[in-house]
Amino acid sequence: MRMRFISLLFVLFLSGCAELQYYGHAVSGQLDVLSKRRPIPEVINDPTTKTEVVQKLKDVERMHDFAISDLSLPDSDSFRSYSDVGRPYVLWNVFATPELSLQTKQWCYPFLGCLGYRSYFEKAYAESVANELAQQGWDVHVAPSPAYSTRGFFADPIYSPMLRYDDLVLAGILFHELAHEKIYFKNDSELNESFAVAVQDEGVKRWLVHENKPQYYSEYVIEQQRDKQFVDLLLKYRKQLEILYESTQSNNQKRIKKLRILNSLRRAYYKQRAEWGGYAAYDHWFEKPLNNARLAPVGTYQGYSSAFAALIKKNNNDLLLFYRQVEKISALPNKERRTILQKNLNSD
Repeated sequence: MRMRFISLLFVLFLSGCAELQYYGHAVSGQLDVLSKRRPIPEVINDPTTKTEVVQKLKDVERMHDFAISDLSLPDSDSFRSYSDVGRPYVLWNVFATPELSLQTKQWCYPFLGCLGYRSYFEKAYAESVANELAQQGWDVHVAPSPAYSTRGFFADPIYSPMLRYDDLVLAGILFHELAHEKIYFKNDSELNESFAVAVQDEGVKRWLVHENKPQYYSEYVIEQQRDKQFVDLLLKYRKQLEILYESTQSNNQKRIKKLRILNSLRRAYYKQRAEWGGYAAYDHWFEKPLNNARLAPVGTYQGYSSAFAALIKKNNNDLLLFYRQVEKISALPNKERRTILQKNLNSD
């Protein structure tokens, strides 16, 4: 790991001056997280550790064992330690899109390729970058994250913000992040996240069966159905925006109709909420002004998750066969990847 870190530093010195501040922040933030790691058994056995943290970490150990044995996820050094980062989230991700486009701004990195967002370890730093981009005319969105994965580059810990979630969410986060270590689509955030979401959902379902908690499974199914309805709603209006931006209308006409579509989305959500009997778990999504950058990650995280889920079924729920097929797809050009996934979804 020392040689990797030295190589990374060498690349940083070759970068342009405008990037050095960010890379310095990223290296400092990563080292801070790593310096706070402690082996999970050590934290559990520490008499000063809070009881609720001990129980959560014991649950994490069982979830991790399950992920390896039953989900065939990587048996790596990741998530075998605990890092108390001392803040509500570990990262804040900045998304940016042009005013009249849903194409996310791409940031490119050594070893990782290009991603449709940039991550910051400090909320104030992320917000300052977002404000600067907004002043340049970009639509922006700052999304907090309780966890992230370096895909095994470092031994990722369990981050303290993860522990405030209930067991199902915690299991989902763990399975999601381990999925990123399993398979990686270079320069393709959408398929990376969609794949991880599909593995996450399948993993949680199997975890509940393993835990013999059918009552939680029924609740989980209801929540998943609501999640899908909410995401489908967002994707519906996202599609309307895509069609609008690709049209030959003037930019002024597009701006006017963009506002109409976003206002229609807000009204449609409140109608959906009423149909749910007032279930308001997604209200926070509408607390800030709607824009392209708010909708862009929706496509990133959910766009092809159904296609990957269909692929699991087509492989008779055999995850090893599923992973092999996904590995083959990941080696294809971006367009061919999507064509194959869409065919599997349409034939499901």
